[in-house]
Amino acid sequence: MGLSLFRKICQFPLSLTVGVKGNSWVRSPAWDVFWLHSGLWLTLLMLMTSDLHVQEMFYAAGVFLFWISHRFSSFYLAWRTQAYHPLLKNQQVRFVFIPLLLVSFVFAVLFIPESVLPVPVSVRILGMILLDFAWGMHHFAAQHYGLLRLYHHRWNSKSAPLFNKRDRWYCWGVGGGLVLIAELLHGTSFLQEKNFLPLLTGDWVFEGIPLLLRLGTLLVAGITIFMIRNAFLHDSGLPRILYILGIGVMVMGAYQLNPFQFFMLWTLQHWMVALGLTVHMAGNDTTLKTNPEIGFTGDSSVDIFWKPWKVLFLLCTFSVLMTPFLEIEAVSAGGRYSEQFFPSFMEWLQNSSWERFLVGIGLASGFMHYFMDRAVYRFSDPETRKSAQKLLFV
Repeated sequence: MGLSLFRKICQFPLSLTVGVKGNSWVRSPAWDVFWLHSGLWLTLLMLMTSDLHVQEMFYAAGVFLFWISHRFSSFYLAWRTQAYHPLLKNQQVRFVFIPLLLVSFVFAVLFIPESVLPVPVSVRILGMILLDFAWGMHHFAAQHYGLLRLYHHRWNSKSAPLFNKRDRWYCWGVGGGLVLIAELLHGTSFLQEKNFLPLLTGDWVFEGIPLLLRLGTLLVAGITIFMIRNAFLHDSGLPRILYILGIGVMVMGAYQLNPFQFFMLWTLQHWMVALGLTVHMAGNDTTLKTNPEIGFTGDSSVDIFWKPWKVLFLLCTFSVLMTPFLEIEAVSAGGRYSEQFFPSFMEWLQNSSWERFLVGIGLASGFMHYFMDRAVYRFSDPETRKSAQKLLFV
């Protein structure tokens, strides 16, 4: 009985037809709240759990389970699902040649001799990390924008075009620009740490920072309330309203939480959204089986239920195994969680001849992830939209 109830809560009802209001959630209320609206309950968790050690252990578990699994999630959709096979065949430039070009670029920058490129390797790595920082901020905002648009179209496609520009301003302005301002005020921005922007110094600045943080919080709260009000007025659905609220409370956390707490919150939410969406879509990718007596039959209901969990287990297992290798790309040695669990192994990797190669793999996989996410969810392209809709809406 318990398993049956669990299936009813978590499984997307396959018998439903896709209408504007037939099912406003991507999969189900429970699934969406846990994965796609994780910003809400993760923020609450950060506020309730004041012990930084407990929070860090929770985050370490998230790093091992979700970091690499989310990074390769778009590759799984492109290369392992039946729905994307035609797209993979017809758009090889986007799905094959450009990713290979990105990998080649990273390794060329890292391994070209200094006699040919008179720039120290450390400076080259720093340059690519800066590129990763900028592309990553855009990538986070793009994910928020994609979810807002998806939920709006699911609920009320007629009013969705009215919010296109407004959603862009909210995701890139609040979810990008105001987050960076909060980091600058806290003195924790990567740009400040690498001396690309000066730290805010001076007595008058230090005295004014708490006031600026409070004003920033009020600004984010005001913009979020405005967005939610418009969402109500134009009937854009509860799931979209919850996601707007989730972005708002997380960015308010950028101004009010400890900077490391916000970093944990911001990255965990991003990883969980990517993974939850991928697992849902991959779970809907049913491969027809041939039965000589009755012809073609689809997967059984049991297979359909368990398939998302099998994909999740596969991706998370891969993430746990690969994290120690790819964590070599971390900016500073002290921030690698693998060093806490496998200190001898990480020391060997860091001092081995493989270090620069692993740094290259880490950076290249990050760039490919940013590009492949855009390729897989490029709804402006009719062929991509057709493939994605087969898995999003069953």
